[in-house]
Amino acid sequence: MRRIVLLILGFATAWSIGASGPALRIGLMPAMNSAPLVVADRAGFFAREGVTVELELFTSQLNRETALQAGRIDGTVSDLINAIQAWARGFPLRVTSASQGIFTLLAAPAAGPGSLAEWKNAGRKVTTGLLENSTVYYVAERALERAGIDPRTIELVPVAQVPARLELLLAGKVEAAVLPEPLAALAVRRGARRLADSAADDAASGVLLFRQRVILERAAEIRALYRAYDRAVEELEAHPAAWRAAVVEACQFPKEAEAGLTFPRYLRAYLPGKADVRDVASWMIGRGLITTEPAWTDIVISGFTATDARRP
Repeated sequence: MRRIVLLILGFATAWSIGASGPALRIGLMPAMNSAPLVVADRAGFFAREGVTVELELFTSQLNRETALQAGRIDGTVSDLINAIQAWARGFPLRVTSASQGIFTLLAAPAAGPGSLAEWKNAGRKVTTGLLENSTVYYVAERALERAGIDPRTIELVPVAQVPARLELLLAGKVEAAVLPEPLAALAVRRGARRLADSAADDAASGVLLFRQRVILERAAEIRALYRAYDRAVEELEAHPAAWRAAVVEACQFPKEAEAGLTFPRYLRAYLPGKADVRDVASWMIGRGLITTEPAWTDIVISGFTATDARRP
């Protein structure tokens, strides 16, 4: 039987289904890379693989990281920036796989530059809703750099909550913002202008990571989780329309996002590449967030997915 609990800290929603025994508690964000985990849960794939999994949805990255460090969750959908920051601070965790998610840089419906060319020619800073020192900031800077635009033209407006970033953009209270899909597509339908996205930037993709103690003590359960994840990837490829409503509900997307929801081409779980870790670390060094580049093995651990290759 499914149980739903509203958690006060982080405004997170938790639910669990599966075999008996203590649950693996996994944090999610309202983004498309959470979808395979949602489908694995709701299709009963975790239970088939003999693992109990509890999923908690966070609308704020900061609250999700607090929950991870406090031990309230065992692992989470995250990104390489958070993984490298944890390594630099001595917090013991490892990335066990990459995941597919797309972030999009958008301009407000009636404010800000309507294209990257306009941004480049504006000759001023553009107010941009982001979370400082995060993957959305990385996506924004890399998008500007690829277009030959000085990333210092970003005027940061810190917005941690993803839904709040969407509303500020649509209201024109920021000129630009980075949003995950499908909220970015929803913003476009409401008049926002698409400037660039991270579709070709593997380093900006999400990851799934676990606390080191959980990796050591519950390795078999993590492997079972990934077998269920891979089943969910196959299910999403075969029957995407059947899962739109469930993913919208679980990720607390606005109901209107359901009709136009398009899933990316999910891959069976694989590992982030060494070049991905190097690129993100280089960006972080440039921003003064870390002083030393980590080794790939400092961040990523193999042996949990069906393939240890960069892509299957």
